[in-house]
Amino acid sequence: MKILFGVFDWGIGHATRDIPLLDKLKDEHEVHVLSTGNALVLLKKRFKDHLQYIDVPSLHNIYNAEGHFVVAFAFNSLKILYSLKRAEHISQAIIKKGNYDIVISDCRYDVYDKVENSFLINHQLRFNTPFSLERLYEFYLYHKMKRYKKVLVPDYETGSITDFLSHRLRYFPESRILYAGILSHVKKRDLPQDIDYFISLSGPVCPRKELLRKIFDQAKALNGKVVIAGGLPGTSEIASNSNIEYHAFLDQARQEEMMNRAKFIIIRSGFSTIMELAELEKPALLIPSPNQTEQEFLADYLEQKGFFHHANQDTLDLAREIPIARSYKGFSPPWKTDTSVKKILEEVTGR
Repeated sequence: MKILFGVFDWGIGHATRDIPLLDKLKDEHEVHVLSTGNALVLLKKRFKDHLQYIDVPSLHNIYNAEGHFVVAFAFNSLKILYSLKRAEHISQAIIKKGNYDIVISDCRYDVYDKVENSFLINHQLRFNTPFSLERLYEFYLYHKMKRYKKVLVPDYETGSITDFLSHRLRYFPESRILYAGILSHVKKRDLPQDIDYFISLSGPVCPRKELLRKIFDQAKALNGKVVIAGGLPGTSEIASNSNIEYHAFLDQARQEEMMNRAKFIIIRSGFSTIMELAELEKPALLIPSPNQTEQEFLADYLEQKGFFHHANQDTLDLAREIPIARSYKGFSPPWKTDTSVKKILEEVTGR
């Protein structure tokens, strides 16, 4: 079969979670990836000539907005709607010409064909916003999701890690939702547990720099080996200082290695990161990016469920927070990525 796979590009989380699906699809089908920016760069580097690639600009990007995410979204709503229309015009021409058997979209609402052959991957079927805006955005998403035969949610129907974001919807019928389970490109590996703390930074530049400064100051007092990943693509700086080993950037393979070797992880609370922690069943301290509403919601929810403790970046005290975080049980999923991929492929291809 000929498949078009659209991948959203705000950050690289959508691209990384799609890797296990693309890995399976490429073995039996002709797969074209439609994306842009760092997401497309990452997938080209990972799959090389095993896939075909189409660069189509996506939504006006506010991913690195330094202020409150919802406020930035609201102030940029006209630019976002205009950019969606522009992307839709380009993508629909490509789909019409390409004569695809199946169209899969990971959160790119410009990528769809006929309802019967179109599928949407998304974990955020409503936004966590003030009440009036939440209802409005959910109704808007409902109209966008009607274009797809099935919405494939990388979460569980029970024992959820997204809660309100993808469950108990007001408008979209749950009969058209498949709760497929987590999708993670990170795999559990049999490696020595020789890193006491692995700290991975990401997100907008200013809060990330501020967090790095605090981490460096406080990590010196931690007992054991500390590895810090700065999350700065395009840089290769490596430095060591007493018990700290700093890498300005780690590629996917090295990031996976460090996460597997770590006894304890300190990391942002983005959804793709949560799925990686679940795949590895690792204990962690979560530090949501300031004013990133999805990360703050997930961190609060997962703490309430007893899975992970989270800390506020502005008042971070590792000596205080780490012992608390160690008392949390982590998240042991009902099933992991390999089973989730099988469920999605059965739904999408009938195999």
